[in-house]
Amino acid sequence: MAATSVEADPQLTAFTLPGTPESVPVARCRIRAALSSHQLGEYADEAEAITSELVTNAIQHACADGKETVGVTLVHIRNPETVTVIVTDPSPQAPVRREPSHGSEQGRGLLIVDELSARWGWGLADDGKAVYAILAEEAAR
Repeated sequence: MAATSVEADPQLTAFTLPGTPESVPVARCRIRAALSSHQLGEYADEAEAITSELVTNAIQHACADGKETVGVTLVHIRNPETVTVIVTDPSPQAPVRREPSHGSEQGRGLLIVDELSARWGWGLADDGKAVYAILAEEAAR
């Protein structure tokens, strides 16, 4: 039986941001910086886009008054090689993947996440939910 290894602390970064639109570019920048500092830059474009979509969705659908916060965690597992973006928000409501109309500028977030990730999903967490997207090594190339 082949042994698998998981590094002792797979968390690359974790932070909380205000539930306001100004937090989206901050989240993208921090994800890119964390990947770069851990020599995982090959994941940066996809992880940054996924983070942007998930944080935007959390702010639009769970942080209506701007008083709530959004959590962002980036995890790296070595075997198999994956990077996971996890975004938490205070709403227990499931994310809804939509099929936007042709001219609509909204409703494409989870379609983008689905295209860029090997797999995505969600679950209840503490007083809300966590939405995650897994980037696999072969998808990052």
